[in-house]
Amino acid sequence: MLNFEGDSLIALFNQFNSMVKIILFLIIWAVIWFPIAIPLARLVKWQIAAPISNTQKLTFIISLYALAPILTWAMITLEQTSLEKIGLIFQASLFKSILFGYGLGIITTFIIDALELVTGSLKLNNQEDSTPNNIWLNLPILLFLSFFIASIEELIFRGIFVNFLREDFNIWLSAIISSVIFALLHLIWEQKNTLPQLPGLFFMGIVLFYARIIDNGSLGLAIGLHGGWVFVLACIDTFNIFSYNPKQKSWLIGKKDQPLGSIAGLGVLLLTSLFLVFQSSRLLVFPFS
Repeated sequence: MLNFEGDSLIALFNQFNSMVKIILFLIIWAVIWFPIAIPLARLVKWQIAAPISNTQKLTFIISLYALAPILTWAMITLEQTSLEKIGLIFQASLFKSILFGYGLGIITTFIIDALELVTGSLKLNNQEDSTPNNIWLNLPILLFLSFFIASIEELIFRGIFVNFLREDFNIWLSAIISSVIFALLHLIWEQKNTLPQLPGLFFMGIVLFYARIIDNGSLGLAIGLHGGWVFVLACIDTFNIFSYNPKQKSWLIGKKDQPLGSIAGLGVLLLTSLFLVFQSSRLLVFPFS
């Protein structure tokens, strides 16, 4: 009886189109997380309609993302697929791609920030308050958090959701839809600072999708790039490394809490995409169809 019911559930789920599957996935994720979120909101003293601090947001994100492996296992069971199919190919190449992606993400961000420093768009802050001990204590934590956040978001948006979308759409339409969803769902945490970044978040999704393509269907390169960008931004914010020149337009140089809402932020993504295109001379064939 249990096997029959399980087979019926799998058959029913597989009859849905990709967008319904994505919506169901998000609803189930939210329903499971809701009983966890309520006591957490009280613990971090957050109230509905009140501005959310970085610490509060990070607490919610960690608790939400910690559920992703369970949902991934359930999806794999229902879809009768595998981790390899959604991009987690556990070979040495996966870890090499992650390390390479981290390096590229950090370097591209550094290049744009260096240009802004040279042109006076950014100004280095006094680092007297950041002692060496404080820096070395926080760096491993920031590195772990960047990897955790990047891994879960790539698993969901460039892994599971793309696996759904490929059932109904071609490669680049899947890229567009998954990137739109990726951008819009960032509005859940904060609307004011996210709205100006929606084009940048969409472009980021496309670049990370392309990174999966040229990495032979593996999520390694996308995880590394995503993690590298998050790591740099977290370091800049935590250690208060520089401030923006108030005399220049924020849409050009950027502003605090809106790294992708400017030409400079888009420049990081453009520089990364150009490097990826330059490095890849292979025919673009989607290897996980």
